[in-house]
Amino acid sequence: MSELTRREFQLGAGCLLAGGSIVAPLVSERGLAAERADPMAAPMCDFQTSFMTWHSRARKDPRPHARHNVPHGNMVRIQLDALIDVVDKDSGTSEQFVLIAPCRTEWVYAEDRLFQIPSAEFRDIYSSSEQRPMSCHLTTDGKPTRGHATSTRYHFLKFDVNPHQQTRMLTTAAEIVEATRTKTPLVGRTQIDDPNGQVSYILEYPIKTMNFMPKTNSFQVDTGPILVPDYESKADRPINRLEMAHVAYNRLDRAEFILRRPTPINDEQGKQLCQVLHYSKVREDKARNVLLAATSVE
Repeated sequence: MSELTRREFQLGAGCLLAGGSIVAPLVSERGLAAERADPMAAPMCDFQTSFMTWHSRARKDPRPHARHNVPHGNMVRIQLDALIDVVDKDSGTSEQFVLIAPCRTEWVYAEDRLFQIPSAEFRDIYSSSEQRPMSCHLTTDGKPTRGHATSTRYHFLKFDVNPHQQTRMLTTAAEIVEATRTKTPLVGRTQIDDPNGQVSYILEYPIKTMNFMPKTNSFQVDTGPILVPDYESKADRPINRLEMAHVAYNRLDRAEFILRRPTPINDEQGKQLCQVLHYSKVREDKARNVLLAATSVE
C-alpha cells in the first residue's frame, strides 16, 4: 500500500456525500502521471468492484398498499454500469456522473411477495450532489425526468470507483483481438464533443460484448447501457442532459449510439396506442475510442 496514493475523482464519484469523510479510490503514481498526460490513458475502472452504497432515511411510503418494513431506513449496495465526465473546455472544470445497475421494484424486508406488481425497473444517474431517476415502467408519458438534490434523503451516499492497479492501452486492432481472445477484462473510453465544441464528454464503460475475428484482426464493440449527452435536450443542468444508450464501433475515430427514446406503439391502422422507452434513435459521432486492458500487477 505504500506506493499507492489516495485521490478524488473529478468533483465526484469517490466522495462520501452526506457523512463527512472522503472515500477515494486508490491509484498508483504511474496511473496519476498517465492521467495528467492523457485522461483517456488513466487506469481503467474495475466495474466489478465499483459500487454506490447508501443508507436511506426512514420515510413512509404514501401508497396505501405499501408493504416495506424499513423503520430504520435501508442500506443498499449497487454496482456501477457506466461513468461519464462532462468537461468544460474553456475552464477545464469537470463533473463526473455514474449510472447504476438496474434492479426490479420490490417490497423491502416484507414477509413474502417481494416483487412489486406491476413491476418497474429501478435505475438512477448520480453526481456528487444530485440524482436523477431513469426508471423504466411498462409505458411512458414521454416527459423527461429531472435531477434533484440528494442531501435530504440519505444518512450517507458514497461511490467507490475503483481502478485496476495496472492498465494498458490497446493501440492496434491486433492487440484488441488478442486481448479479447485471451479473455482479458476490457474497458472502453469514448471521447466526444458537443456540436458547439464547448463541452467534451469522456464516456467509460465495461466491454460486455465484443465481436472479433483473429484471421482478419477485425473487432466490433457492441455494449451498453452507457451514458451519453443528449444534444436535443434544452435542460439547464448537465445531469438532465444525459441519456442512456448503447454504443457500437469497429474503428477508433467514430462511434454509433442508439439512444433510449419515448417510442410509439401503433396498432395495425397506425393509431398510437401508447409509448414505451426503447432504444430507437441512432446517432453517429466523430469520436476518439480507446480500449484498455487489465494487466497483472508485478
